Amino acid sequence: MTKLFVGNLSYQLTEDELRQTFQGYGSIKELRLLQSKGFGFVEFESSESAQKALEELNGKELKGRKMRVEMAKPREEKESREPREGSRFRQYSGSSRGPRGSRTPGRPQRTGFSRRRED
Repeated sequence: MTKLFVGNLSYQLTEDELRQTFQGYGSIKELRLLQSKGFGFVEFESSESAQKALEELNGKELKGRKMRVEMAKPREEKESREPREGSRFRQYSGSSRGPRGSRTPGRPQRTGFSRRRED
């Protein structure tokens, strides 16, 4: 099984149209179109079918746009949201209000503005 990434797709392209474009190259195991993003994935049963589709369809126009077809890369694991040592982001503690409502440690909290009037 080999998965292809298909990019630069028209936002008006439907999943059926994408399937029709690729099914002439072999048996499709899975097809996924992210219409709002303009790309999709086509997984073939055999790597030979995927290779042939890649060679023949890369750069071919579909609905007014030249498709970009390439072998899909495995997804990388997302980084943890925990700040790393040396990170420029501060951790806030002691408050569930989050960074906007929290005080910066070591600074007095300003409650209002007061000006001395000098006459």
